[in-house]
Amino acid sequence: MTRLRDKGGASPESLYELTNGYVDASRSPTIRPGTSVDATLPAGTKGLCAFQGKLHVFATTRIVPSNPKYVVNILKHPDASYTGGIKKIHFAKPFLGFLYVVAEFDDASVWHYWLQAPPVWKPNTIYGLAQLVSPSTPNGFYYRSNSASKAPVWTPNTPKALGNVVQPTTPNGWEYVVTEVTGTPTTGATEPSWPMSEGAQVFEGTDTTTVPSDELSGGGSTGGNTPSQEVKDRYGSGD
Repeated sequence: MTRLRDKGGASPESLYELTNGYVDASRSPTIRPGTSVDATLPAGTKGLCAFQGKLHVFATTRIVPSNPKYVVNILKHPDASYTGGIKKIHFAKPFLGFLYVVAEFDDASVWHYWLQAPPVWKPNTIYGLAQLVSPSTPNGFYYRSNSASKAPVWTPNTPKALGNVVQPTTPNGWEYVVTEVTGTPTTGATEPSWPMSEGAQVFEGTDTTTVPSDELSGGGSTGGNTPSQEVKDRYGSGD
């Protein structure tokens, strides 16, 4: 660009001023291509990252974008009492198949996130305890299955009857129903290993009081005892 003038007028080879443009290889002034507004997202979103065919932004609360190609990912502050927002996204890129995000919050704290991408929820599907799913229409949240069982927790040496329901001391998403008993059953002294498949069975047993042999045979007492009798609770599992 030059502002010098040759005697007799401006040279056609000179350029006095150019805004939003450039000179191409043929030395012709060309308008510089610009950008246009693609979507206006609600206040509270920060950052922008392309990932898996979507444009991802970030917020601390649920925000539904008007444009379906945008996804608002929710970043929760580690302090549950925090009510502020995100000040700045320092880093947001795919890393080992998931988005890795570094966010600075309004309280000046900086936290790192590796966003999981669980499978999309499907109808008529059995999900295990603590399994993650994402909604078919992304909303920034993932959902984890929890146990809703109200059954009492298994305890040792506890009388049981047909139809009683228990759940393990460490919930696994299943309940266990007494489906068959012999004698007067009780739970064992040690918690059994609970199967986690529909229709599976687990057996529990305790020893009853020893019974004299003459009562079993109907004859006279021999002065000895028979082996102790074992009674079992049979549990059938169900969800």
